[in-house]
Amino acid sequence: MPMAHTRVMNHRSGQAYLRAGLVAVTVALAASCASADGSSDDPAPAPADRTDTVRPESGRTGVLERHSVMIDDLERTWSTYIPPGGAGPAAPLVVVLHGTGDTGNGIRSGIGPDFEELADEHGFSIAYVDGHRNNWNECRREGDWPAKERDLDDVGLVREVARSHGSSGPVYAVGFSSGGHMAMRLALEAPDLVEGVASVAANPPTEENQTCDETGDAVPIMFVQGREDRVNPLAGGEVRVGSGPSAVSRGDVLSAVDGARWFAERNGATITPAPVSHRDGAAETSTWQGPDPVRLVVLDRVGHSFPTLSGRWGRDGGVRYDGPGQIWRFLSGG
Repeated sequence: MPMAHTRVMNHRSGQAYLRAGLVAVTVALAASCASADGSSDDPAPAPADRTDTVRPESGRTGVLERHSVMIDDLERTWSTYIPPGGAGPAAPLVVVLHGTGDTGNGIRSGIGPDFEELADEHGFSIAYVDGHRNNWNECRREGDWPAKERDLDDVGLVREVARSHGSSGPVYAVGFSSGGHMAMRLALEAPDLVEGVASVAANPPTEENQTCDETGDAVPIMFVQGREDRVNPLAGGEVRVGSGPSAVSRGDVLSAVDGARWFAERNGATITPAPVSHRDGAAETSTWQGPDPVRLVVLDRVGHSFPTLSGRWGRDGGVRYDGPGQIWRFLSGG
């Protein structure tokens, strides 16, 4: 039986000295995070008796809880954002999964306030989960990284995250890059846990690069991809992490369209006639309709990033797109 611990932060500073522990600390919560460039650097731990209060930029006063649990003889950690007024007994939970080399705190910083403003408006909570040594044990066969080498139970970790939430409401998963692959693993292997997933900047692996069990029930899935993504190529092919001589391969992925169609076929969505498609500015959206629909959004002038209206991710000059809002509306059926 995993042993879980929680510490609570009434947190107004986005960079929150988030470390698992048994001692409660209180800080005030800011809508924006300190790492506006999407940095994966994990902040140093605060002394147990330290309290930081920073003037909030938005006036929001949500609560950030820090959790830990022992799984596979490792302490696994995450932070849960709870909107002002708390989450009701049937409140949804959105699990956010970071990319390679990042942390839960890092992706929270990179996305910025957009998701948490939605949580405040709609009354759901958000769990930012930390991968083991900044990685996930996801579905790709190719590549070596710590979570995969140890064959860690990352599906079990997300189950513990959901259990700790203490709500009977739906659980959704949203992942970026490698976290998108982890979200796809949840869709394939834990359809009893998640009622929908979204994958940002991650195409499904090719058949020879796929290791996950594909026999589970279908769940809705949404993909958000950038036309200029050089890590996860829109047209499919090899995914390489890093640059130069140190770059490593994680094998081939399908094209964005073929990957979405693969899930649509699996989900029993309508393949013919062609998916319902429309263009709105820089966004081209295609939806395969059905009880468990599949949606693909392809964005012009976007690279390997998580697009938001606030444009926090790297301030790379890419198109502004309400990724969090569109994902929430798709997952929640709104």
